[in-house]
Amino acid sequence: MSELTAQAETIAMMSCGQVVKDNDIERLALAPLPVTNNRQPIAVTKSISVNQHGLLELRSVNAAPGLIQMLLLILLLALGFIASFWIFGLMYFLLPILPVPVLFTLFVGGGIYLQFKDSADSARKNIPVIFHPQKRELLISRVKSAGLIRPSFFGNMTSKGYSEGMSDLTLLSGFAGFALFSAGWGLFFAERGLSTAWLITGIIFLLGGALLIYIPLKPWFTYFRQLRKQPRQTEQQQFIGVPWEQVAVELHHLSAVSYIGLRTMYTLNFMCPLPGETNKKYLISLPVYSKEEGLSLFELIRDYMEHGAQGIDQTAAAKLQTETADYTRAAYRQKMQEMRRKNPLFYPLWRLWNIVTLRYWAHWYLERDLDVLPSQMMNREEVVNWCQPLPESEWQPMSDELQEANQRVRALYAAGYQWESEEVRSVLQDYVRVL
Repeated sequence: MSELTAQAETIAMMSCGQVVKDNDIERLALAPLPVTNNRQPIAVTKSISVNQHGLLELRSVNAAPGLIQMLLLILLLALGFIASFWIFGLMYFLLPILPVPVLFTLFVGGGIYLQFKDSADSARKNIPVIFHPQKRELLISRVKSAGLIRPSFFGNMTSKGYSEGMSDLTLLSGFAGFALFSAGWGLFFAERGLSTAWLITGIIFLLGGALLIYIPLKPWFTYFRQLRKQPRQTEQQQFIGVPWEQVAVELHHLSAVSYIGLRTMYTLNFMCPLPGETNKKYLISLPVYSKEEGLSLFELIRDYMEHGAQGIDQTAAAKLQTETADYTRAAYRQKMQEMRRKNPLFYPLWRLWNIVTLRYWAHWYLERDLDVLPSQMMNREEVVNWCQPLPESEWQPMSDELQEANQRVRALYAAGYQWESEEVRSVLQDYVRVL
C-alpha cells in the first residue's frame, strides 16, 4: 500500500539542486528553492486530489483499489494459514503441536490487528496535507502526546511516534526459543514412555525455550505494565501552517538487491520545519514510480502554489477537479452497472472475479479511510477557517529571490538547457548564496 509517512525527523538540510549519496540513498534536492524544473506537471499517483474547499491536498492513503485488494488478499491468506493450523491440529493431534498454532496466531493475528488499528487511528487523527496558494502555506497536522510508544519487532510508525525494531540477535533468540519450547512440549506427548533422561531434557527445553522467548517479549510486558499505571491523557492535536518556501523537498533514489532481484525505489519527500524545534522536521514521504514522475509531481504542486491564488483553474492541477472519486462503493456499483450494460454476456464472470478478489471490500476500506474517518477532523473549526479564501489584498506574494530565480532558469530552458545542466545549477547556487 502506497502511503504517506509523517514523523518528526532530524534531517540535514540541502541546497536546491544538490545531490548527496547517504547510506546508499541518492538525495536530490528540489527545494527550499521551489523553482520550475521544466517538467510536464502531471500526477500519476492517486494520493493527490482536490478537496471540498478547492485546495490541493496529499492524502494519507493511495486511492487505488487494486493496491488495497492486494493487501486484503494477503490478509485473507494469513488468516487462512491460521485457520489451517487449528483445523489440522483438531483433526489429528492438537496437544503435541499446541505451541505452534497458539504462537502463530498471536504473532500473525496480533500483527494484522495492530496494522489495521494503526491505519484507522492515523486516518482518524491526521488530515491530508493541504496546500493554500493564497497563503503560500501548507497545512500539516500533528498529534502531540506524552503517551507510551508501543514496541515493535521490525519497526513501526504510529501517530505517537516511531518504534525501532528489535535487533537480529533478539529476534533470533525468539525463534530459537520457540523451536526449543515446541520440541520440549512435544516430548511429553510421545507415544512411548519417557525415560528420566528424556524427561529432564524436555523440562530443560521448555524452560530454556520460555527464557529465550521472554527476551523479545520483555518490551511488550514492560509496555503493558506501564500502560496500566499511566493515567489517561488527552492527545493534543496541532495544526501548523508551514510557509511553502521554507519546505525542503527531496527526491530519494535507492537501488537494492532483494530475493527477487534488483529493486529501484523512489520517494518524494517534503520536510517541513516545526515551530520551536530547530533540530527536527516534519517528514512527508510519498512513493513514486520513477525520477520523472517525482519531478513532474513536484512541478504540478509548484505550479499550483505559484499560479493558483486566482483559482485552481489557472494551474495544471485543474484537471484533478474533474476526476471522480473512483474509490467509493458508489463508484464500484456504477462500474458494475456499466459492465452489465456494455457486456451482459461476460458480466457474471466479471462479477464473480470481483467477488473473489475482494474488489467491493477494497472500495469499502478506501471510503472508510479517505472519507468517513477523517471527516470529523476535516470539519474542525481550525481546519475549515484555514482553508477559506483570502481577500486579494491579503495574498502572500512570491519572494523576490524566487521570482528572479524562476525568470533566469526559464530563460535557460528557452535556450535549450535542462534542469540538470550546470548552467541551471549555477543559478540555483546563486540564489542559495543570496538566501
